[in-house]
Amino acid sequence: MDRANAKLKEEKVTWVYCQFTDLFGKIRSFTVPASDLMNGKLWKDGMTFDGSSIGFTRTENSDLRAVPDPETLLVLPYGEGVQKVARVVTDTWAPDGSGPFPMDPRNAAKRCMEQLNGLGFRTVHLQPEFEFYLLGKDVTAGNIPAGGENIYSILPKQGYFASVPWDNSDPFRNEFTKNLMDAGLDIKFHHHEGGAHQVEVEFKHVPGMVRCGDHSMLYKLLARLTAREYGYAVSFIPKISEKDSGNGMHVHMWIEGKDGPVFADPDDEMGLSQTARYFIGGVLEHARATCLFTNPTVNSYKRLLPGFEAPVYATWGMRNRTAMVRVPDSPGSRIVGDIEIRHSDTSANPYLAFTVLVASGLDGIRRKIEPPGAMSTDPNKMTKKEREDQCIAQLPSSLGESIEAATEDDLIRRTVGEDIFNAYVEHKSREVMEFGSTITEWELRRYLSL
Repeated sequence: MDRANAKLKEEKVTWVYCQFTDLFGKIRSFTVPASDLMNGKLWKDGMTFDGSSIGFTRTENSDLRAVPDPETLLVLPYGEGVQKVARVVTDTWAPDGSGPFPMDPRNAAKRCMEQLNGLGFRTVHLQPEFEFYLLGKDVTAGNIPAGGENIYSILPKQGYFASVPWDNSDPFRNEFTKNLMDAGLDIKFHHHEGGAHQVEVEFKHVPGMVRCGDHSMLYKLLARLTAREYGYAVSFIPKISEKDSGNGMHVHMWIEGKDGPVFADPDDEMGLSQTARYFIGGVLEHARATCLFTNPTVNSYKRLLPGFEAPVYATWGMRNRTAMVRVPDSPGSRIVGDIEIRHSDTSANPYLAFTVLVASGLDGIRRKIEPPGAMSTDPNKMTKKEREDQCIAQLPSSLGESIEAATEDDLIRRTVGEDIFNAYVEHKSREVMEFGSTITEWELRRYLSL
């Protein structure tokens, strides 16, 4: 707290955004004078807010507290010379200050970290890869213009590692990446992704689900704020066009024990320990159920289709990008036993997505769940009988199916907590019903003349 206050004073900050993430991954924010934090009271007592307005509580008992976490204070690169602004992440507490509020997604990640520590592990290191689209004006389902003018075009699915001058997002990516580095994130690299006007900036592994969730939400915030300065808008929609690549959130991870990485085994052909294999077994066993939180929108299931490098089946394999769990074969990955889980998308609430993925893997370690044989081929090219013979489960093909799968999986319910689970299922069930009753342009074009 003292360091945070010193930073506010040193940087002459005027305003502080106090921010948290609601159940469905949206940033919620209120602004306070920096002086209210420097006097100490707000750090301790927090700010009372209406939890019913964001789906945390019922109207008849709606008071909650947002308590700032001083470790997350960041002076934003905006407002210099006028009124400087900082940002801090808050935890949601019960109104009487008796303890963390169970429906706060950040608190769910904290509970899962306690489970991991209870198994004797120090932490889990995570590296999510966020893909997103840069958009201009007049966006429709069949028209995705980028901001700015460029006579060089990039066709759908042809943009991976596109260079300037075809790629005109480079100035934005340089500035966005600098903002991330100034915020304390270690950057791996940035590049144009496969879709037209699709980009990606990758940061390196972050220890802990809570800290990685904080970094992930900051990433989305800074992407939008930086894009605004360049005349762009940003979209993290999982599938923006039926012709182009979707926005995935591939999650790399490895676990650190008391003596170092527990997933690595230099003597193993794939570089993986038995603990890592058990972890993968748990991730695959709970894969269908985790989709409710890793792929939480109706639109998510228009990405999980063959032909777009998004996994459709719960499989794993070395270097195999059609598998749900891929084992990278780089020297750095082998040192720590890094694995990549590929079905998640960018519409997910990072805190909850990381929580269910890690909890699934920990269940595999506890129960010693052996994964099926590693796949070296594309399961989409196998016959149905071949997949059945190898016990390959298909991921849900709709949000409704993912709700059913999660409801049947006690681990996922226990992991996020009864309150979060019930509220989430209720909200997502309404979403499914609303979509089911919506008449689309496709239906009108196809059936209006019947």
